[in-house]
Amino acid sequence: MSINFEDNSTMFSGMFSLVFPSREGSSLRLPKIEPFEGISEAELIQKPKIPLKSISKKRSRKRITACPHVNKRYYARSMCNNCYHKIGRQKKAWNCQHTDRQLYAKGLCQKCYLQDYHSLKSCKADEEKI
Repeated sequence: MSINFEDNSTMFSGMFSLVFPSREGSSLRLPKIEPFEGISEAELIQKPKIPLKSISKKRSRKRITACPHVNKRYYARSMCNNCYHKIGRQKKAWNCQHTDRQLYAKGLCQKCYLQDYHSLKSCKADEEKI
């Protein structure tokens, strides 16, 4: 639906005279502008041509190959979440006395990290109460 004003008047010409009443019957006249000069209507209707390569490309996803759980979601090092945390990590803890155990976080094994975490959490809770 398009509005075509052949006599170059606009739907706002009456408003213009309300805003500026001192003008003598003049109204706002705008030139007629074609939106797509030089392009036919058939070219506008046609779908853009997209190369087939970009359509057929699939997003590459990592696959589980290092553990038997191929139907689970990929986590890291070609393993699912459970297998990675059981057999995929090889670094050892260095920041606690359990240097033979696997690294959990901040250089600590899981037992020492959780012990440290809960002691800090309880200290913060005690400070907030005071």
